[in-house]
Amino acid sequence: MRVTSIPMAALLVGVLSGCGEAPPEPPPFKPMATTVELMHAIVDPAADVLWGSVGSIVTAEATEDFFPRTEEEWIAVENAAFVLMESGNLLMIGDRAQDTGEWMTMSRGLVDAGKLALDAARSRNPDQIFMIGGEVYAACDGCHQRYWVEGADPDGVAPAAP
Repeated sequence: MRVTSIPMAALLVGVLSGCGEAPPEPPPFKPMATTVELMHAIVDPAADVLWGSVGSIVTAEATEDFFPRTEEEWIAVENAAFVLMESGNLLMIGDRAQDTGEWMTMSRGLVDAGKLALDAARSRNPDQIFMIGGEVYAACDGCHQRYWVEGADPDGVAPAAP
């Protein structure tokens, strides 16, 4: 009897291990905005808040440094950083993702730059905000250099490279 129990046990393990299970359904994301709409309505305004929050105005008379001074101004920079960080994720969803290589890497670069901006805003460090503004710009520009083709299609991105 023991000889037949091994094949029966193997059969039982095979049946219980998921034989015939359907693959899990993809997440129920329903992207509504095109990449260009996302850029114009969400990413650009958030980047402008970050870039416009710290700097210097130089005139013949003096140099005036500006940076967030009130809690409300710092919170606005934090919020912009959150938007940039999560926008990178939005760019990886659905048809917005132009490929699974460089597009994803560059989108994660925006997530990472947004996180650095958030950390700098939370530490109330204007110098870090200024430096990270450059990283945000580099993340945006790198993607634009690779994918943006003015008037190429309604979504404003070039076809993925072969």
